[in-house]
Amino acid sequence: MGYVDNAEFHNTDDMIDSVNNIVHNHVQNMRQVGAEELGLDRRAGSAWVNDDYIVTDAGSRFDYYAGFEYVHKDDIRVVGEYKFYSRHSSRIADCLENLAEADGVCESELDN
Repeated sequence: MGYVDNAEFHNTDDMIDSVNNIVHNHVQNMRQVGAEELGLDRRAGSAWVNDDYIVTDAGSRFDYYAGFEYVHKDDIRVVGEYKFYSRHSSRIADCLENLAEADGVCESELDN
């Protein structure tokens, strides 16, 4: 990793800000999609995705409008100001599969 392995922080606020900046930069380099591309209610807004996660702002509407409040807590990680939903959850896997289908790359069809 190397980002903060040996970092010395002047205080807890500096540490929190550093972690938030690292996570923010990583998330901003992910693909941003609308909820409807994931097969969800458009009122949920947008999220960032990669092959394994759907990422939202920690205070987003995804929990309510996308039904993500039912995702098991072990499949959710909150890091900084972002919430990471893992594809280990069938709900998240289904959403990522919807996106793959919309992109023309359906994983379940590739397995056949």
